[in-house]
Amino acid sequence: MLPGALIILLSACLHEDMAILAAGYFVVEHGMSPIAAAALTLSGMITNNLTLYWLGARSRGHPWVQRWLAGDRALRIRQRLERHLIMTLALSRLGQSMLTPALLGCGALHLPIQRVFPVVATTGAIYLGVMLTLVITLGQAVIREFNHWLWVLPAAIVLALSFTAIRRQISR
Repeated sequence: MLPGALIILLSACLHEDMAILAAGYFVVEHGMSPIAAAALTLSGMITNNLTLYWLGARSRGHPWVQRWLAGDRALRIRQRLERHLIMTLALSRLGQSMLTPALLGCGALHLPIQRVFPVVATTGAIYLGVMLTLVITLGQAVIREFNHWLWVLPAAIVLALSFTAIRRQISR
């Protein structure tokens, strides 16, 4: 079970949705405890999110970021983000590739980690709970109705959507 745990943890550090699919797979196919799968996935998600915050905070040392942060526009964005932090991070988690810029911005705009971390952990736990329950339930239904190879379909869809989103970001 150790390889499965490592796969879930490492994939959560890279992409949350892939980790949720991997966790669902190991729960349904290999009998991993759903609580263990959720704990591994959540720890990887939080590690990823805190790393993004830290990268945003480290970016403040670069001259072009300092010039941008010195303007009134950055101050207005920071104030707006402080007022709507919970809603911003919660909605960012739902949108494909929206959480990364939100967390980088929180770090760059020097929002206190004591405010950001509880929101990230709570929204991550809620999102994980809902999505992992859906994946496990659907995974069990798919296996009952079809066969074991149909797990490839949702994984392929998530990969295709991820690559499409990355390609759009690169083309901009």
